[in-house]
Amino acid sequence: MSNPVIRLTPLEPRHLAQCLAIWNEIVDEGISFPCIEPFTKEQLLCKFKAGEPVLCAVDAQNTVLGLCHIPPNNEGRCAHIANCGYMVSSSVRGQGVGRLLVRGSLDVAREMGFMGVQFNAVVSTNAAAIALYQSEGFKIIGTVPRGFLQKDGHYVDMHIMYREL
Repeated sequence: MSNPVIRLTPLEPRHLAQCLAIWNEIVDEGISFPCIEPFTKEQLLCKFKAGEPVLCAVDAQNTVLGLCHIPPNNEGRCAHIANCGYMVSSSVRGQGVGRLLVRGSLDVAREMGFMGVQFNAVVSTNAAAIALYQSEGFKIIGTVPRGFLQKDGHYVDMHIMYREL
């Protein structure tokens, strides 16, 4: 990473507007995240349920560069597997922020007692994310043909990826 002062911190109220801007930037791109409509601050807070960690990658000026949400992948008898969602601002992609978030989320998931992490919807055209996840030990365990509708109206495959902790 080109900037060694980037650090991970739990979501704080002062980060929320910046997280919302990054969230909605990714949603608006329409190529890697399932939401179609932008979120309001209230919707984002509802998405981040109490007790589910949200990590922010921030620079020395406390500017949010990316975020990660770490909920259980499912409930009840399946709640021992985590699910993580990562979002990195387009202004810093390719600079190691995603890797920092992935590694930090794996540490947090392990500390919370999760036994693994599953990604349910890694878009097959998101080569950078797939390469990152595979380099951190994730495997593609399944593919949903034409499982993701891109903003331009065409369907692409979607991978399910998993890694034990």
